[in-house]
Amino acid sequence: MNFGRLLASPTALESRIRVALAGRGSAPRPVPAGIRREAALLFEKRSRMVEKHKGQISLPGGAVEPGETPLQAALRETCEEIGVRAHDVRVLGELGDEEAIVSGFALAPFVGTIPYPYALEVSRAEVEAVIEVPIRVLLDPRNVRTETWDRGGVPRLMHFYAVGDEVVWGATGRVVAQFLQAVFGVPVLDGGDGQAVPPPDGGGPRRWDRF
Repeated sequence: MNFGRLLASPTALESRIRVALAGRGSAPRPVPAGIRREAALLFEKRSRMVEKHKGQISLPGGAVEPGETPLQAALRETCEEIGVRAHDVRVLGELGDEEAIVSGFALAPFVGTIPYPYALEVSRAEVEAVIEVPIRVLLDPRNVRTETWDRGGVPRLMHFYAVGDEVVWGATGRVVAQFLQAVFGVPVLDGGDGQAVPPPDGGGPRRWDRF
């Protein structure tokens, strides 16, 4: 498959994500104008003031409040953390749950798009920086390595993605791996695939430390 052509076409990419995640998320809606030509994922570097996972790379989200669905919580937390309003998010589908073992959270990941450009309003108490990572960087096998970790006698595959000076791993890495497998057919690697290295063209994540 020509991933480059797919990533350069917002309409084709959105259609593929919808098909890949069909049956687990919201129903398809018309494709809007204003989607960025280079598809990217938004990550957060958590601040040193949060209770869990200080300074680590994560996806927007947080705990479900009483009376909320997981999707409602995801949209609310995304707005609280980086200022993306719920009505600006086009939900394309849902991935399978993942477990953050250290903090004891079960993650219910959703996939959506937002208009580009978008004026983020970041909660500095929760988020140190927002990191925009082109999907092509995550698809480059040179930027990913895997390890097999033992969790209570059960082997668990861990994915590590090099995104500039940061590393995406843990539950967030498993969500990314699940997304790439579902949408792009990227095979799940076994452990010991070598060290990740930066892409040779110099292109990579864009980090927003000031807003």
